[in-house]
Amino acid sequence: MARRRTLISAVGALSAALALSVASPAMAAAPSSAAAERPGQSNGGLSVKDFQILGPVDQNAHVAARDNGQSVEYHGKSYWFFDDTMLQDPTGFLSSTAAVTTDLDASDGISLQSANPFDLTDTSSPTEFVPYSAAETQFQDAHASSDCTGSTDVYCGTQFAFWPGSVVADPARQRILVFYGKLCRGGLDNGPCASGFVGQALGSGIVSVDMRTHQIARMDVEHQDPSLTSPEGDDHTLLFSPSQNFGNGGTVLVGNELYAYGNCSSTNACGVARVRIDQVQDRAAWSFYAGTAGGRPVWSDDPAATVPVMNGGAAGETVHYDPATKLYMNSYMPFLSHQVYFQTSPTPWGPWSTPDVLYTAPTTSGVEYAAFAHPEYTTNHGLTRYYTYYTSSTGQQILVRVDFAKD
Repeated sequence: MARRRTLISAVGALSAALALSVASPAMAAAPSSAAAERPGQSNGGLSVKDFQILGPVDQNAHVAARDNGQSVEYHGKSYWFFDDTMLQDPTGFLSSTAAVTTDLDASDGISLQSANPFDLTDTSSPTEFVPYSAAETQFQDAHASSDCTGSTDVYCGTQFAFWPGSVVADPARQRILVFYGKLCRGGLDNGPCASGFVGQALGSGIVSVDMRTHQIARMDVEHQDPSLTSPEGDDHTLLFSPSQNFGNGGTVLVGNELYAYGNCSSTNACGVARVRIDQVQDRAAWSFYAGTAGGRPVWSDDPAATVPVMNGGAAGETVHYDPATKLYMNSYMPFLSHQVYFQTSPTPWGPWSTPDVLYTAPTTSGVEYAAFAHPEYTTNHGLTRYYTYYTSSTGQQILVRVDFAKD
């Protein structure tokens, strides 16, 4: 994964682990309201009138904490995808989970009880969303150990993890695509999967969720970059390197063209790539925005030519087309910030406007990050929108309502 994702998840997930003994819905901040500051430039005539912190999303009773939390609408339901998930009754830990709900009215909160992305009635303990390959499972089993002290096995205790990123509905092919990052972690401090909890980024790929058969599969990549490697051997599902990471920032579908954001710098300036959505698994079909020439966009087949176009957030951002303004909208929370911003653009590649503040998350004893928009909950002709962010102080997803005025 990109550095911005790894650093913030290390802080957030470990803080959540420390907070599990005290985390409960009753401890969430009480609903509050405040006026957001506006730095100056408006975005498509939209300005923030006020916002309200509504409190935690009502999640499955077995979920003690889980971060990220991006969603997409598909045929009248909202599908949600999460990263590291801590379970209770019984206790457990998963690197990815998912849920589905028919609750598309966020004015009184969001109910998200399902244990998986298909069965609304199953409220048992969630299961792993991103599937492991046989080679990955065998590798983990071969290097499993309860005590790696003094071990000469550099992979002793290593486990793989998969962090879902941005999500796009592809109804023409009756599927949902979920970008994800792959990492290894838990290995020795001097090993290739070092750093205990966070581990090392290995690359990124795409999960295809078949909405007809309910099959979940990591997509094999055509024309794969041969430099992409994984400890268990060849992994034909890796699409991009950790530094490129396109799609784990944000994605937006325009007709048959999918635009995916990534290649983010240490200051969270991100570029954009594009591909026909029916060729998304073909690395050779991707092109990368390299600026303009004569006022026209230039697309290169070399990811090294990518230029920054917009701001990214800690754990990613949400990009979507906004019918109210007929512009593309990006929302994000910068690294170690409590402020969430939005900006707009007439095209997916820019020019993106000067960001305005959407809302400010209350300061807690933990870390706030992973702020995302949920456009399927928008009401009032685009003037009322809903967002979430994660707080490690309670391990909860916090729902925010933002009311806009339009010039």
